[in-house]
Amino acid sequence: MTSTRAAHGSPLTADRTAAIPVTGRPGSEPRDEIPPLGFREYWYPVCGEREVRRRRPRLVRLLGDELCLFRTRSGVAATTDLCPHRGARLSGGRCHTLGTVSCPYHGWTFDETGACVAALSEGPRSAAPLRSRVRAYPTVVLKGVVFAWMGEGPATDPAVDLPPELTDDSLVFYDSTIWHANWRPALENLNDNHVFYVHRNSIQMLMRPLGKISYSGARAVINGGGVQLTTYSDASERARPAREYYPGLGALWPRTNVRKLWTGVFSTRPLAWLWRLGDATDYPRAPRGYHSSPEWNMGPHMPGMQRINGGSCLYTRWCVPIDADTTREFYFFAVRPPARTAAAWERAKYPLTQRLLRNRNLGFQDGRVLERLRFDAPERLTGFDVETIGWRRLAILSARYGGRHDRIPPEVIARLNVRRSRQTAARPADEPYPADRRVRPD
Repeated sequence: MTSTRAAHGSPLTADRTAAIPVTGRPGSEPRDEIPPLGFREYWYPVCGEREVRRRRPRLVRLLGDELCLFRTRSGVAATTDLCPHRGARLSGGRCHTLGTVSCPYHGWTFDETGACVAALSEGPRSAAPLRSRVRAYPTVVLKGVVFAWMGEGPATDPAVDLPPELTDDSLVFYDSTIWHANWRPALENLNDNHVFYVHRNSIQMLMRPLGKISYSGARAVINGGGVQLTTYSDASERARPAREYYPGLGALWPRTNVRKLWTGVFSTRPLAWLWRLGDATDYPRAPRGYHSSPEWNMGPHMPGMQRINGGSCLYTRWCVPIDADTTREFYFFAVRPPARTAAAWERAKYPLTQRLLRNRNLGFQDGRVLERLRFDAPERLTGFDVETIGWRRLAILSARYGGRHDRIPPEVIARLNVRRSRQTAARPADEPYPADRRVRPD
């Protein structure tokens, strides 16, 4: 009987008697500790800088807040959207001067610090500016994207909290879509082995079958604000056939080999270049690839990112909560082309290979499933959910220690990162997703 191992080191067997971690017991559900509207004490992507016009403010909703964005001399400012006078929306007003926004109702005007500098309907001698202001959110523009600090405390250094390719010499492309799902299951969507099934009819799968995944022997390790697995694949998976016999079905699955026809067509010389476009371009004289940072390498990252390291490229999907039922998916694709011609090639192929085939084709297939998913339903987790379990441990601990990963005591992280034997190790009282929460055999 084949066995694998979950993150906590206990054996998981392939039959019905498997010891599988479960959640959903009344009064003991650690998932509930992960904030439904996200972790506030972080920087978040808001929108593209070009989406904010010079004369017209823009409304953006994230983490349950409504922000009014407008142009300044140095970039883009963000304030709360409601005017304190009578509750009109500043985003429906005008920017008569650079760095200010005027309410559409009575012309109360606010600057980038949130201070009221004029009440246009009352005249230049009005006393309204002396006692009125709105909240201003710290902002920074990186790689053409506006980021806002959503926390109540002092803003951190963006270079510390944000992915390093946003502040180095990488060429970064960005895109965004809307999913009608909460950000928590949206983030966990990239943490498991759903690809081979959910995306079986994707364009990429029809062009070239995606490889199967094995998490045999893997465990999750927390590095700063990120979670990485000790191994992401098993060499034996490459030898598995395209169709396998499932005793419970009494049949092979997939049921037919029709996909091989498509694969064969796209393997021919005239069409092979199409699926090769989706591969990361390996530049022989390019700067060192994205391998140096354990924290920012692979896997989920606080406050809501999922990282995929392609060697010469980095793909980040950032799940930004809009409200409890809607998520804005930000996609960042970073490369380091060594010359202008290579950069032009990356710009030319990005709309097809990343924006269309990945963000739209694969992304929308995921989104349709998540729209109907119940995050509060009881679960039965398996060894293939090892990365999800690791992410939840980090997120839950961050929630318990002030809403940020860097406030978790180092000794707690060190204890979680040590591979413990089920027979000899006692469970710490503060450990989320403990190893001994199991279902007995039916």
